[in-house]
Amino acid sequence: MDASLWIGFVSIVALIGWAVLKAGFTVSSTDVYGVILVLGGLVTSMMVNYSFHDLFRAFKRFASLFFRSRAPSVESAIEQIAVLSRKAQKEGGILALQSENIDFAGGFLKRAILVAVSTGESSETRRVMETHIRRVRLERQEDANTFRTMAVLSPMFGLLGTLLGMVRVLQSMSDPMKAAAGMALALSSAFLGITIANAVCVPIAGKIRLNAMEETMILDLLLEGVLDIAAGKPPYLIELHLSAYAERTGEATRSATAPAAPVRETP
Repeated sequence: MDASLWIGFVSIVALIGWAVLKAGFTVSSTDVYGVILVLGGLVTSMMVNYSFHDLFRAFKRFASLFFRSRAPSVESAIEQIAVLSRKAQKEGGILALQSENIDFAGGFLKRAILVAVSTGESSETRRVMETHIRRVRLERQEDANTFRTMAVLSPMFGLLGTLLGMVRVLQSMSDPMKAAAGMALALSSAFLGITIANAVCVPIAGKIRLNAMEETMILDLLLEGVLDIAAGKPPYLIELHLSAYAERTGEATRSATAPAAPVRETP
């Protein structure tokens, strides 16, 4: 579970709630047409911009941020590679690993081993697996771009509601009740559009981008580990090589919030 995400969202809700109460902005002062305009316009525009498959994947990625991450930590990935490298050294190389039942990083490690065994060439193994990593990276970037697009569109529909509300105000200057309704449309539309963009969409896009960087870095680490095992490098040298990943990412901070996957060494 990502503690910073939960704390951040709770803090945002509390901050906006406090500001709304202090400003005297209540449900009775909102305009249902403004809410329909912003939310309806945002939904329909996103349907034009993206396919249902892309939208479902992006919102599924958003929901997954609130729960325990399936991606392993750098330390657990290095430990898993170390276990496999010791087994390969004892039992005759990477061929001894192809029968291992390895469910690690969504099956990426198992696939990398099988490709290395099948091709027998590090360059070909790297080409095949880097294609997979590139596809994962592009999907995550597109998920983040979905929320960036929402962050751009929602204030625009809020502005549209503001303009319509001001037109209503100007058309009914002699009738205070109608003028008040127009002002409610203008204010509620702008408030809702800006809130959706800055309190939800922009932070979520940034979080997805950050998680994508961490996930693809783990996949790179595992690929490098498999290539080192295939090259017959000793376990201590492989661990030394992969330890640079932990040094670059400050893994101690992340591992405090993400549980390491269990690793078992085959006797």
